[in-house]
Amino acid sequence: MSDQQQQFHDYIATIYQKIQQADAILVGGAAGMSAANQHDFYGYSKYFRDNFSEFQRNYGIRNLCDALYYRYPRSEERWAYLAKHGRLMFDQPAGQTYVDLHKLISDKNYFIITTNQDLQFSKLFPDEKLCYPQGTSHWLQCGAPCHDAVYPSEEVVREIAAQITDTRVPGEMIPRCPRCGAEMEPWFRSPVFLEGTHWQNYMRKYQDFIEAHAQQNIVLLELGVGQMTPNIIKHPFSAATYHWPNAFLVRINKGEPAAHPLLKSKSITLDADIAQVLQALVAYGETQARPTATETGAAV
Repeated sequence: MSDQQQQFHDYIATIYQKIQQADAILVGGAAGMSAANQHDFYGYSKYFRDNFSEFQRNYGIRNLCDALYYRYPRSEERWAYLAKHGRLMFDQPAGQTYVDLHKLISDKNYFIITTNQDLQFSKLFPDEKLCYPQGTSHWLQCGAPCHDAVYPSEEVVREIAAQITDTRVPGEMIPRCPRCGAEMEPWFRSPVFLEGTHWQNYMRKYQDFIEAHAQQNIVLLELGVGQMTPNIIKHPFSAATYHWPNAFLVRINKGEPAAHPLLKSKSITLDADIAQVLQALVAYGETQARPTATETGAAV
């Protein structure tokens, strides 16, 4: 085993033990979690080419982010994209990174904050354990917005998606606010994103978890968090690790720089593929659970 392989193995063993010994685990998950499953929001991915080639052909769009924020000529075209992608997100099973994370922490005292809007965390983790500070594709809101309510999106996007022709839907299919008649919007970060009661309820759950466990033996597990919105997960996790007496930070992402010197003794940073790391953690845990020869009564 090379020195690099030994160091990786040692990191895996330490991270696993930290998770097992923690009183609480706070997960921060972002785009890298899904990118590791080939569902890349920002790149020209196979997922995009396989499912949205007509949008590339008609508009020159080359990734999901561009498709979401593209200034379509008509709402009928915008909703063709929103509905098609919405239906795919509801239909897509949980990726392996999410499956492996679930194996690692499902029996622990944990909470998850995520900037992802692709529904992947909700495939395996209950809503009471999740916080969406940038919203989630599960919901729609009034585009005005004239009131505080949000509305389930699944039935709506499935009905619209069934009526797509090329990159358009009939105008009468565009969802409208039941109160003012304005066009509805997905409930995620936008100029009209509604930080009302629904958003506040999610943030309150997050704050309650922090207040209950900040002084305990807590692991902050940061997965696939880049620099696009560092104020939501990355910076708060760094500050928490520094200030909370028993906190330990595990930071995993491709291209992740070394931790700040102030956090060096309280953190592990892995510039690595999240899928590889989570798979290794699950495999290590299975070896720890396997009975030894002595335990099974075999001769030694």
